[in-house]
Amino acid sequence: MSSKLKETGGRILSALPPAMKAAGKGSALKRPPRWAMQVTAAAAGLVTGMSEILGFPSYMSAAAASLAGREGIAVFIGLIAAAVLKGDIEGRIVQLCAVLVISAVRAVDPLGEKRDDPIYDALLNTGVLMLFGCVVTVAMPADFYMASMRMVNALLSGCTVFVVRTVLISRERSGVFDLTGMNGIFLGIVYIMTLSVLTSVNIFSVNLGRVFGVFMLLQAVRRYRSFGGAAIGALTACGVMICDPSLTRNTLLMATAGLICGAFVHFGTLSTVLCFLVASLVSLVAVGVNGDTYRMFADLVAGSLIFVAVPLQAVRRVGRSVSGFRSSLEIVGQTTSSRLSMAGETLGDIRRRLDRVSAAMDRRTAGYSAAEEVKSCICEDCPSYPLCFEAGVSCGDRLRAEEAMESLENVAQTCGTVSRTDVEVRLRCCTRPSLIAGAFTEFSRRMNEQKAENIRMRELRGMLCEQLYCMEDILKDLSFRSSQVRSIDPGLSSRVREFFIMKGCRAVRACVYVDEALCRRADVYISEEPGEDRVRLTAELSSLLDCDMGMPDVLAMEDNVRLSFAELPAYSAAVGSFTASAGEEYSGDSFEVFDAGGSEKYVMLSDGMGTGKRARLDSVFTVSLAKKLICSGLSMTTSHRLINSMLRVKGWEESFATMDLLKLDLCGGCGAFLKSGAVRSRLCRDGSVMELGGQAFPVGILPDCAPDISHVKLFAGDIIIMNSDGADEETAEEFSQLAAASPELSAQELAGLAGRAAMEMRKGKRCDDLTVLVIKIELSKEV
Repeated sequence: MSSKLKETGGRILSALPPAMKAAGKGSALKRPPRWAMQVTAAAAGLVTGMSEILGFPSYMSAAAASLAGREGIAVFIGLIAAAVLKGDIEGRIVQLCAVLVISAVRAVDPLGEKRDDPIYDALLNTGVLMLFGCVVTVAMPADFYMASMRMVNALLSGCTVFVVRTVLISRERSGVFDLTGMNGIFLGIVYIMTLSVLTSVNIFSVNLGRVFGVFMLLQAVRRYRSFGGAAIGALTACGVMICDPSLTRNTLLMATAGLICGAFVHFGTLSTVLCFLVASLVSLVAVGVNGDTYRMFADLVAGSLIFVAVPLQAVRRVGRSVSGFRSSLEIVGQTTSSRLSMAGETLGDIRRRLDRVSAAMDRRTAGYSAAEEVKSCICEDCPSYPLCFEAGVSCGDRLRAEEAMESLENVAQTCGTVSRTDVEVRLRCCTRPSLIAGAFTEFSRRMNEQKAENIRMRELRGMLCEQLYCMEDILKDLSFRSSQVRSIDPGLSSRVREFFIMKGCRAVRACVYVDEALCRRADVYISEEPGEDRVRLTAELSSLLDCDMGMPDVLAMEDNVRLSFAELPAYSAAVGSFTASAGEEYSGDSFEVFDAGGSEKYVMLSDGMGTGKRARLDSVFTVSLAKKLICSGLSMTTSHRLINSMLRVKGWEESFATMDLLKLDLCGGCGAFLKSGAVRSRLCRDGSVMELGGQAFPVGILPDCAPDISHVKLFAGDIIIMNSDGADEETAEEFSQLAAASPELSAQELAGLAGRAAMEMRKGKRCDDLTVLVIKIELSKEV
């Protein structure tokens, strides 16, 4: 039982998303290098050592030492540097002593695993700071304000440690920074204290805290619209007020500006930033010009420029690395992917169990012998048994008896019955010829029935295993598609849905997302395709999404239509074709060129068995079915397996065809070949020719027919040539060289040139149907 539990647990863990695995491991989260942590701790000591709270040196350096763990000495070094730069070592004596003591206590580690407990860490931090604050107050008498500020700073530092520890523990458990409930309040407190520390740092005339606040406000506006802008603006004002109340008057205007610019997010990034700057400038003028007005506007401009300069994908990558998942929608997507993957593994386990059952049944059938059954049931109680079979008698006689029994079993298998005469001829010393003959006949009949039943059951189990194989591959495809969704934009999805509703569409469902290739996509499901021109529809949708979208891929199934839009790919592919039959009315070759997923183009070529109408039906069936399966979202390998199963059970005398499938990723400039019984393709690049693909059986012959799959990186100017076996290797090499020497021709012109050359070269030879496809890769836009 324990081994099964371990196996199940391992399978569950392997299906979890990376962030959930990390959350489950707790302390096993990947940590940065030691030197990076030391540099970060020293920088934190420097910044917190220079920070102030209400004009009083901040005690946040002690909080940094508590949170830095074993890197507390690095914080101490940064704190010394800050004291030297400020020229006020005496004013920071409490922080210096507290950081040393906290680092020493954590190094000694008196409480072991409880050292990271939020309450213990906060009490240690607060207690050490209050102790040294009291000692300094007694040693160097100060007024009541100074003594009270020391106590307030100590409490504020301890509370900060408690809040940060609590948030980090919550993140380790769930794998995400939750913005709801008490955890959301704690995150707001962490933001306020971080901003108060950064506000103490001025680079020339720019305040680092307010620049950071502007950047975060605009990010919140992009994500949460007006609500996010107002909330972050208010929190930014609180953080600035804790550090320097004199700066609060102008900073408070950021909340109003964030609230206003949130209404302009759908107009684009530049419009949002300009609206924010205009609203802030108007508010500054309305409040009145003061000594901080120009510095405040400089901070607003600096933060806005950083917001515009930093790519959105970089922000998302940083957010992903810090928080695991970006949103609940992504968590649902990752969980769905894991469930599908686990369901596929379960089907695989069932299939393996069926294979073991089939193997056991085959072994049992192989060990069954009618001769052994006859010896056991009829001969063992016969008085002549020792003379015929047991050792101690003439070896030659015993061997002849064994051979006679095997001969009788062969007679039963061949004729279906054994007569008394057959027994008397082969076993002359047998005293029970009639019983032996009847037993052989009966046991052979039973054995044949059992073998026939086993064959039938084996075929049924084989068909079931094949279906499970296909279901497993389908689930893997769905899991892969689900995991490719990096981020979903609910706001844009809602606006796209409203856009199609205004076009008169019904039952509209829309999703706008970014995939793993950082390509923006929009999938729209409606009851019927809108009557508006697709070009105009794509142009309007591109304007709505603020992104150049390509023409949609349309898949219609009864009363459900899917429009799949994708960002205009970097590459384009032109396809030319040449086809010639072997002299009959029908050509056995069929091909199809179709798009799927917006940025994927497929070129499919199939050659049916033989020539004429029969071969044509097989190839058309293969091509049309492959197109439907791939457009529905299945991968090339899964489509190949399903087509192989369908051709095997089609019911005709014999039915098989080749599959030569090329997948072009026009965004990434990649190609993938699937070949099943097809000849090699050729890639022409810079005047040279390279063969692509390998050998594999056609579909429809074997139950498990693995295709040959190869990948290639494509560049602008590449020419790919696919052909059927109507051209032999020598001919294909010859017309490929001709195509490589004529890169200025179009794809259709190259196909005609290659086809005519092939027809000329095969004159006088045995002819087969010939198809030549030429694909030219070009840049469709500047990359």
